[in-house]
Order: sequence, then structure tokens, then C-alpha cells
Amino acid sequence: MGHRCHPPCRYVTVTPLATALALLLGTASVPALAQVAPATAQGGTAADTGEPLEEIIVTGTSIRGIQAPSSAVSTVTRDDIVATGSTTATELLRSLPQVGNFNSTGSNTGFGQANFVDQPAIHGVGVGNGGGGLTLVLFDGLRLPGAGINQTAPDPSAIPVSALERVEVIADGASSIYGSDAVAGVINFIPRRNYDGAETHLQAGFGNSYDTQNFSQLFGKTWDGGSILLDYEHSGNSELKPSSRSYMSDNATSKGWGDNRVQNCPVANITAGGVTYGLTATGALKAGQPNKCEGRLDDDLYPDQHRDQGLISIRQAITDGIELFANEIYSRRVMTTRMSSTSAQASPNNSGFSVTVPGSSPYYVPVPGLGGGDETVTYYPGGSFLNHTTTSTQVANVGADIDLTHGWQGKVVGNFGFERDDVRQNGLNQTLATDLAAAGTLNPTGIGAANSPAVTSALRDYQTRYSGEQFLEEGLFKADGPLFDLPGGTIKAAVGADIRHERFAASNSVGPTNPASWLTASEAAVSSFSSIGERDVKSVFGELSVPIVGDGNAVPGIRAVNLSLATRYDSYSDVGDTTNPKVGLTYTPFDGLTLRGSFGSSFHAPSLADAGTAIDTRAIRFSDFVSFDPNKYSIILAGGNKLKPETADTYSAGFDYKPKELPGLKVSSSYFRIDYYNVITFPTFNPVTQPQNPVYDAYRLYNPTLAQAQALTNGFRHDGNFDLSAQLPTAIYDLRRQNFADEFIQGIDFDISYGWDAGRVGAFTAGLAGTWLWQFDQKVKGATSINTLLNTDYAIDFKARASLMWTLDAYTAGVFVNYTNGYSNASTGGLGVQKVDSFTTADLHLAWNVPGQGMMGGIQATLDINNVFDTDPPYYYNTNGISGVDLTAASPLGRVISIGLTKKW
Repeated sequence: MGHRCHPPCRYVTVTPLATALALLLGTASVPALAQVAPATAQGGTAADTGEPLEEIIVTGTSIRGIQAPSSAVSTVTRDDIVATGSTTATELLRSLPQVGNFNSTGSNTGFGQANFVDQPAIHGVGVGNGGGGLTLVLFDGLRLPGAGINQTAPDPSAIPVSALERVEVIADGASSIYGSDAVAGVINFIPRRNYDGAETHLQAGFGNSYDTQNFSQLFGKTWDGGSILLDYEHSGNSELKPSSRSYMSDNATSKGWGDNRVQNCPVANITAGGVTYGLTATGALKAGQPNKCEGRLDDDLYPDQHRDQGLISIRQAITDGIELFANEIYSRRVMTTRMSSTSAQASPNNSGFSVTVPGSSPYYVPVPGLGGGDETVTYYPGGSFLNHTTTSTQVANVGADIDLTHGWQGKVVGNFGFERDDVRQNGLNQTLATDLAAAGTLNPTGIGAANSPAVTSALRDYQTRYSGEQFLEEGLFKADGPLFDLPGGTIKAAVGADIRHERFAASNSVGPTNPASWLTASEAAVSSFSSIGERDVKSVFGELSVPIVGDGNAVPGIRAVNLSLATRYDSYSDVGDTTNPKVGLTYTPFDGLTLRGSFGSSFHAPSLADAGTAIDTRAIRFSDFVSFDPNKYSIILAGGNKLKPETADTYSAGFDYKPKELPGLKVSSSYFRIDYYNVITFPTFNPVTQPQNPVYDAYRLYNPTLAQAQALTNGFRHDGNFDLSAQLPTAIYDLRRQNFADEFIQGIDFDISYGWDAGRVGAFTAGLAGTWLWQFDQKVKGATSINTLLNTDYAIDFKARASLMWTLDAYTAGVFVNYTNGYSNASTGGLGVQKVDSFTTADLHLAWNVPGQGMMGGIQATLDINNVFDTDPPYYYNTNGISGVDLTAASPLGRVISIGLTKKW
């Protein structure tokens, strides 16, 4: 997005918090709140040092020298980044109220193949809606490769925080500029440039049973006509266990909710004749009193993660009108998650044993009245497993900025990227356990003789492995410049073309990694599956900025009127063509007040991870859900599907108020509305649990014929044993991802700040920013009723962050208060709706620019305390996982104290 500019150019947008920090750190005075010159590496400005000023392109437009037409841009500056104490880009985004994982740790737990990347979601739009994000993530205006096994949205944490100059966020549809994925908005990470010198940063954080580390080294050199920037960063955090948090428990009866403990316990349970018996340590039976235990307290609540990342950026002018540039990002992340063998978090292979024991087994426990018939034993054999996830990301782009004729400038870029992911989940060999129990060579109860080391080792040698590769190849050309003059100013335009190739490949293997020689062929078997998807995209786009009223023809009450027009045509090799226009208008009735509004259409092409060949596509054998006959079964179809693009009509209106009479004040607000169609998601379990609801008839077939069953399951791999020719299922449920519904979303974003100079006491700035959702409705295809998601864990209606900053000489202090409103939780297993309390935390940032010269100069010491009062998250009851906290809406990390030291050389 950047480009060269001949001085004097000075187009720098400053948000309230950015302005506050610039003022507090001494780079701006109170009257200069609207515009400041960009800071240099040593803390001065380009204007102070005589260096050329760079005109900054704002995210949301391809035209240089204008603001994003009719859309508000939130900017997180370098000083803001430092004030958050963030060690990763994902953590940084959690400080923004309009981003869906604000004030939380997110769902990145590392238990499954689909939840090790936190997709940023502006206003929460698109959360859980298949494998592609509806918030477009860019690095310096260019796309990143997708990440994950079941998704193709990029991983922001691949970008080193130490290399960032700022982050720009547009919470408005932008497909007319960027194409697919920009339905909810755009997040653009912009790197540092023109840095002279070196910067070393060390940071360590400590909490209750949790710690973090961050180290970075930056080198930069500028010369006449060029520059180079080198950055390396290492960051990491320890795991966090639920057992270290008193509010984590699967038994919520004391809180008025259910007992969600598991029955795979260190002392076994036996089910026979329709009755479950708890087995005591002495071998006695307790009829109707199964043993229960906290099955998930040994699971990691937050995973151990370590990253090594780097950035290389080079720019060089080769003639007066041509500047070449090249950038490369590299990131490698290793994540380790511990899981107990009682857990139901990931797969049946990690949830203990459940085996049938015949009466002939020497380990058979007689049950009164059973007469030696088969019994089912559930048992936790002890120990835990480690899931390992390794991701590698590499992005490289090369290009040129070119001065064209008549004031036009062009950019040509080749952008290349790939992501490789490897997920290894270790667990128990259920097939072997079943066979050994049937043969009488496995003791499944833990009472009496212990199993041999050879048997124990073989039972624990079982791995589910997922591998994924995603590739991006892109060629982009665009040009912008003036067309002709009007009384209100100069009409400017931008045109461009984009050619892109995407490829997604994934594979899955399940079985022993080192099978013992005595295993049978079926016990030692490794099953495997792979999928590949590719697409080509060709695009052309154009944009106009028309100043209808400006300085040349302004009249009282109409200081400025600007019309913006943009459109983009995209042709996809797999899902067809789409054209998306956007119209915007800004109106300034008097100096200090700007009104803006826009209308546009946006779209999201189905993710390649959601195609019918997706890695998780399979036919699963389940219990009979029709008559609940244990001798019958049903089939559930899961995974990808043939899908249509998601589309949206987006509307926005807002204002920016900066009165001359009160120069420290800025008030900004934006109304947004998204009419979102053909939403890609899965129909939950409702087609199974609501047999009388005709809305779900399209997703189920009762009593299928052999021909129907074969047609519906043709090409699907089997998950569980079933033979259609021997026995037909009672029902087939299609729970694959579908274009399932339409959604309608409305709300406002607001940002208020006021800065003032208190003389000898110092300078202050107070701010408040947040998002208030008014509507988040879902209408299932074919239904007449509306399902409101507002004020649920899917769409929390209000989030806000308040700040108070102070500076005096070399000292800076900031206090931040984060608020997430309470909401309703319906994931209680039919126990009613839980009202989850609000979550409020306070953060503290202190900085001291240590006085000194030479080796002692250029040092800044920082102290950051996140969650100063160590506030526990609101209690959240969950039947689908461990109870105690909703990781998508709150954080269990507690108070984390971080000490940092930065040295500029």
C-alpha cells in the first residue's frame, strides 16, 4: 500500500489513542492533533531531521493522498502496540473491541485440527462459518496464504510484532477494492520502513502457573534512494492447566447446573442389562451409581506455544521514476497441548476405553442376574497424551513503484506465499483394546493383575495425523492519478488488475506409528485420506474520487462534498463470476464535522477447505436416532460440500467531529448494517434432535432404500463399520457444511477521546472506544421464523475499552479498562439458558525513557500488567467441553506482569 512521495507530503491519519500516545511521548503538541509527521527511528520526526516525508496510503482505497472514502479507519500505531504489551499479532488484535476475540484468549486450544488458528472476525461476523474468514487480513496491502487443515483464513500470528509500524482496520465491506473475504472488513498490518539503527527488545511475563517470553532484534539502514530492514523475533508462552484455576470444574451442581463429569475413571464402570455399576477399588459393584471424575482437568486450557519469526524488507530506487522493493516474512510456530486419556475434547481415541468383555474373560466381573452375559467396561488407564502442531509460513513479494506520465504512479507486484501445517494427535488404540478384551488378554478394569508393558505400550501407540499445505501465487498491477479538475478539486482515479492462483492440499492418516509384531493386520492398519483443491482468479477493478464541493466552490453550510465510486469484477475458475460496486459520500457542513455514508456489495468465495473433497468429509456410523434400537444404526454425513459464494449488501453511515474550539476533542461514530446471504455453516444437530421440524427435512432421509443409501454415501470414506448391503440405516442425516442461512446484522462503532496539557503536571488523554450490536438475526433457508443470535456467545451485544494516558518528561503511564457485556448461554444440554455475567478487566502500562548518552542512551523500560486485579472470568457452563470459562469471550490467564527493556542503538 505504500508508495514514494516528493516532499512536501504529509498525509498521516491519527486516531484518538494514537494521537494521545504521540502527544504523551512528546512527538506532538495539543493543537496538532489532526496531523503529525511520522516519527523516525530515534524518536524525532522526518520534518525535524530534514528527511523526505512519506505519503501514507490508508487502507480501503487504491488512490494516493485521500482518506478511505466514506469508511472509518481505526489505526493502531507503533506506540499503541508498545502500550498493549502484546507478544504476538493475535494478542494485539484482542485489544480492539470491534474484533471478535476482544478481551479473551480465543478458541486456539490445539485439541483439534481446526482450532489452532484464531481467525480475526470484525464484529464477530463469520465465526464458525466454514473454513474461510469474512475479515480480510493483509500484510502491507497484500494477501497472505491461508493457514490450517480445515480452513484457509490467514494466521495473523505469523507476522512479527516487532516489525510492525501500525495496523489499520476498516469495519466496512470492501470487496469493491480487495475482492473476496472483505465482507465484515479489512485488517492491514503495515511494516516499519526507513529505520536507521538497531533495536533490541526483551520482555518476560509472569502469572499464576503461566509465563511468556519475547525477544526481538531489529536492524535498519537507509541511504540515498534505498533502505533495508532486518527483523528477528522469538516469542513463547507456557501452557495453562484447568487444575490451576479454582473455577474450572465439570461438576456444576453447586452452581445450579448439571454434573458434566465423565465416566471413564481410574476405577472402572460396568454396564450390563441396562444398568451401570460403579466398581470400587476392592471390586464391589454399586448398582446405578457410576463412578464419575473430572475428566478434563489435566487438559491444557491454553497451549504451550513458541514462535520464531523474521522479516526482510529492501527498497532501492534505480532511476528517478522507478523504485524496486522486496519483502519476505518467515514464521515457524510449535504448539504442544497435553490431554488426559479421559478427555472428550478431541476424538474417541483420547477418551479412555469402552470395551465389551465376554463372560469367558478371566477379567470378567460377575454382575448379579446377568448370567455370564457380555458386559461393557469403561475405564481410564491413566497417563496423558501430547498433541503437537507445527506451522511454517513464508511470504515473499517483489515489485516496483513507477512514476508514470501526467502525475500517475503505478505499482506492479508479484506475491508468493505458502503455509505448511502438521498436526499430530496421540491417543489410544481402541481397535486393539476391543480385540484384546474380547480375547480375554486385556484387563480393562484396573482391578487385579496389571496389563503387561508390551500391551500397555501397544495400546498407547496410536496417532491421528493431519498435514496441510496452502499456496498463493499472485500478480498485481495498479495505477492511480489525477484525471481533470472540477471547481471542488481534482478528480482522481485508480485502475488495476489482479491474477491469483490458490492451492490447498491436506492429508490424514490414523493408526499405530510403530506397530508391534504381534498385532493383527487390522490392529496395525493405518488408514489414510487426502484432498486437493485449486482455483484461479482473474480480477479487474477501478475507483474514482470526485470532489463535488471543495475549497474552490465552498459555501456556508457546504464546506466539502466528495463522491467515491468503486467496482471490482472477479472471475473464479470454480464458482463463477461476481461484480461488486461501492458508492460513498462524505459531506462537511462546517470545519470540524464530516458526515459520511456508503453502500456496497461484498462476497466470499467458498473456502477450498470446504469443498466436497475436504479432509473431514466422511460418512459416520451413529446410534439409531429413530427408534433408539441398539441393533440398528444411522449415518451422518460430515465435512465439505459443493457450495455457492456467500454474498452481502453492506451499509454504513457515520460522522467525525473535531471542533476547532476544543482541539483536543475527537468524536467518531459509524453505523453499520450487513445483509449477509448464503451463509456457509453446518445445520448443527437440529436435523437429528428436531424430527418434527420441517425446516430440517432437506437435511435428512428416513428409511432409505439401498439405491438411495448408496447414492448419498457414494465416494465418502467410512468412519465406523457399516455394510449397506447387509443392513440399511434407519436414517441418513446430511450435516455437512451448507449454504444454510441468511444473517442480518446492525450496530455502531464509536471512538471518543480528549487530550489536554496540564502544564507542569503533564499531559493527559482520555478515550473510550467500543462496539454496540443492535441486531444479529439468522434465518435458516426454508424457515419463516427468525432466530436471533444477539446477546448470545455467538454475538455479544456490547464491548468497550476505556483509556487514560499521562506523560511527563521521560515518564508515561496508561490505564485501560476492558468491558465485555453479559450474554445468554444455551449450550447447557437442555438445562435451560444460563445468564453469563459481564467481564471487566483493567490493564496498566508504565514506560520510562532512561536518561543517558552513548551506550546508556536510547533505553526504554516498560512494565505492563494485564488484568491488574486478577479478575476471574464469569462462570460458563458447557456440556461440550470443560466448564468454567468461555474462551471466546473471556480469558483464564489472570494477572500477567510483564517487564520489558528496549534499547535503540
